[in-house]
Amino acid sequence: MKKRSITVLIIAGLLSALLSGCQTGPGAGGETPGNASGAGSSAVGEMNGADDGERPGGVDADGNAGAPGGTGADGNAGAPGGTGADGNAGVPGGTGADGNAGVPGGTGADGNAGAPGSSDAALSALPFQFLRTYGIVQSEYPVYELDSTVQLEFPQKEKTLALTSALCHKQELTVSAILIDPSVEALPPGSEPPDAGKYITLTDGRLLNPEEKYQSELWSSDEGLFLTGPGLPEDGIKPVESMYGADSQYFEAYGSMRYCIEARFQLPAAPTDEKALSGYALRVLDFEQPLEFSLKSTPEYETLEELAAAEHGSLDTHDGITIISMGEQVEDGILVSWYVYDETPDCPFSIHYVPPLQEIAMSTISSGGNEYPIKQMKANPYWDNPGFYRLSDLKWDSRRFLCMFDVPADQQNTTFQVNIPGITFSGQEESTPVTLTIPDDYEELNVDIPWEEGSVRIIGIKKLQGPQTVGATDAAGELKVVDKPAVYIYVKAVHEDKDLILRGLLCERMQYGGWERGRYDYDGNGTLTGFRVFYKEGDTEVTLKFHLARFYWEQPFVMEIVPEK
Repeated sequence: MKKRSITVLIIAGLLSALLSGCQTGPGAGGETPGNASGAGSSAVGEMNGADDGERPGGVDADGNAGAPGGTGADGNAGAPGGTGADGNAGVPGGTGADGNAGVPGGTGADGNAGAPGSSDAALSALPFQFLRTYGIVQSEYPVYELDSTVQLEFPQKEKTLALTSALCHKQELTVSAILIDPSVEALPPGSEPPDAGKYITLTDGRLLNPEEKYQSELWSSDEGLFLTGPGLPEDGIKPVESMYGADSQYFEAYGSMRYCIEARFQLPAAPTDEKALSGYALRVLDFEQPLEFSLKSTPEYETLEELAAAEHGSLDTHDGITIISMGEQVEDGILVSWYVYDETPDCPFSIHYVPPLQEIAMSTISSGGNEYPIKQMKANPYWDNPGFYRLSDLKWDSRRFLCMFDVPADQQNTTFQVNIPGITFSGQEESTPVTLTIPDDYEELNVDIPWEEGSVRIIGIKKLQGPQTVGATDAAGELKVVDKPAVYIYVKAVHEDKDLILRGLLCERMQYGGWERGRYDYDGNGTLTGFRVFYKEGDTEVTLKFHLARFYWEQPFVMEIVPEK
């Protein structure tokens, strides 16, 4: 049996959703590889098949996008944009996933496996199966979920372990558990760590090594991680894939380290009756007692309208895209869950995507004349199912996205209107290279770079007068300031049916030995307007390629919820 272990270190910026109180199972916009959803995409560490971390957006080293003719510290787009598991929304200045679309199992940026067209009669005849902590799925086979959360405490080592999700489809069973360890300590600012490569710097300057010895023992020990249950060997089976993530932001917020353990098991046979749904247990290193759990059938609905009504939510649909909202009263505010359905295959989108350093309209909820924003949280304690592993062999699935709204406890027991101002489509593919002639001054153009979700139109190119100052690294690895000629490329988003706004795009110029990233600009409304592209003295043309486009559709989705207690 093949075993693949993935270790993920969740650092600042991980799940930007945590900063904004919004969270999607890690992963954004179709950019997370394989079965890794948002959780791993904004993390660093040892990952099999990890993505390159590139996201549209980011700023120059000097902290600004660089206006045409201006100077920038490094001359490139800077760090890849801060999106999160799904290319997802953060808050201005934040990085990550705010409930935006993660990429489950390499499906869509919105966590959607791609809904079928009307021609797929067989799929349209399948009911919608609702898994509250996971999403909505369609399959020819039943899907089972965890009957109730199970928690264990290990007083000797001050650890608490909670099994927050278990899902079974055919012979595949995935589990998610959260481990809280208050014994982890950080070194004071300025300390010399014994192994600097394993430490990260927290926002207050302290040094933290979140990977501790437990991590390696969990996978290597004969008592590490095993599943027992009906039809399984008495000593249990080990996972075929597993992931261990450390959340340093939770440590900064609450003083304890939070670890996420996710694993995928292969059962010898699919459950066939109610007896096969009980009697499971997860044995985890350091815990004397196993996490005993049972599964239950998920509810099925013929329509999304029926699903929303039965599950105490509401929906809104525009152009084949449906968003279902459900709410819950919690200590920190109103926790809203979003479930997405898209009739158009291969058209991923995010509920929230915020270009770096840009202030744009974000989702709110309102009641009685009061409007409540997304709550700023250092870490989201309601993160119950990161969804690193997605169920496979489904006909269609859409994940769940979480967002916390800042509503005082004495104002929670009422009806709220959910207001989503628009959604952002994600174009993942890399464009065909485009070659443009360098003009003497300015030349108007009409060159379209198409994606499934929309197109980027190059509307003009301007030769910037005089050399542009740019930072470049020399052979010794030192940053040097040099002057280079540059052109400015003017762009906008176009679509035959929708009025789109360009919110993100990477532009790279072909040069000897590879590609150099251009520097981009935003206007005051969060619209990407163009790029400054550098070239060598004597060049007569520039060859460009584009990828990771973000098209914002200013189409409001409005729903009404009565949060449950």
